[in-house]
Amino acid sequence: MTTPQDFPPEFARQNKGPAILAICSTLTAVASIFVAARLYVRAKILSRVGLDDWLIILSMVCGYVTLGLNIAAVRAGNGRHFVLLTDEQKSGAIKWTMAGFCPGILSFGIPKLAVVALLTKITNPSRMHRIFLWCMSSGCLILLIGCVPLLYTQCTPSRSQWDFSVKGTCWSPWILIYYAIVVGSISGAVDLYLAIYPAVILYGLRINLKKKIALSCALGLGSVATAVAIYKSTRLPALGSRDFSYDTSDITIWTSIEGNSITIAACIPTLQPLLDLILGKAIFGSSGSRPKHAGYKSHNSGRTVELVTIGGSKGNRAPKQHKKMGVSDVTIGGKDSQESILSPRDQVYGDESTKFGQHV
Repeated sequence: MTTPQDFPPEFARQNKGPAILAICSTLTAVASIFVAARLYVRAKILSRVGLDDWLIILSMVCGYVTLGLNIAAVRAGNGRHFVLLTDEQKSGAIKWTMAGFCPGILSFGIPKLAVVALLTKITNPSRMHRIFLWCMSSGCLILLIGCVPLLYTQCTPSRSQWDFSVKGTCWSPWILIYYAIVVGSISGAVDLYLAIYPAVILYGLRINLKKKIALSCALGLGSVATAVAIYKSTRLPALGSRDFSYDTSDITIWTSIEGNSITIAACIPTLQPLLDLILGKAIFGSSGSRPKHAGYKSHNSGRTVELVTIGGSKGNRAPKQHKKMGVSDVTIGGKDSQESILSPRDQVYGDESTKFGQHV
């Protein structure tokens, strides 16, 4: 049996475990803050929690489960070189790392659905485009989940992967690796599309350039997840490494980065009312205006009136009364230049409107 003394000191000291714990814990904590802020805006300021919020909550729960399993894997020896571990440590590192893959995948797959739920409300796409967006995000999630059965069925019996007392037969790990690389690339492409789509719509609006850039950036932060997905795909061959506990540490870290970054990106566009409240003025509104909780919802005979619009488009007449509005709650379109964005004091221009965030 080998011991750390049988290897060079610098090799024996190498341990990515602390990095796994530090990075994953920190990012999960930061994502939790953004999710909590989002829920405060929706539940307290706007008094409306939607499907996208529940999806974000579900993805955050998956993030917590992933973090817990990552901690268990590190305690078992994950992050250290495989040859330095005892058989018990090797078994634990493999078992808990594999267990963390499924919730880890869900943690960056489910937020795509939340982003689509948000975009379909604020951009009012055509029926066919709406179907395309949902099919694209749902199909991507299904493909991502497909990695899980491949992972657990690559050896028969599956338990033989981490229980060395069980004999088993396995196919080439490159089947899973190639599949994961392809699906990871598709996931990155979906993130990129969901980031570019709202920016393209905003580009065609005749509004203040500063507002256009700010909104495009807020709604397009998912592009960060694209870069993360691309880089993570380059680390996937580690799934077939003989130094499993050390080499797969990068996959663990980048899975956490991807999941938390897309969750944070999905929350940022919804936080403008909270920022207005903290700063004491509407960022995109009239100077000196002091927003209150009620500033994002006005009641008329017990019903809520839409306060934030940007003109209109043919075929969708703006109703006089809507549900509560908030960040990204704008109505886009119009024949004239419209700049009434995200401000309770902004007025409605034009006779018609296409919703851009009616229920956000």
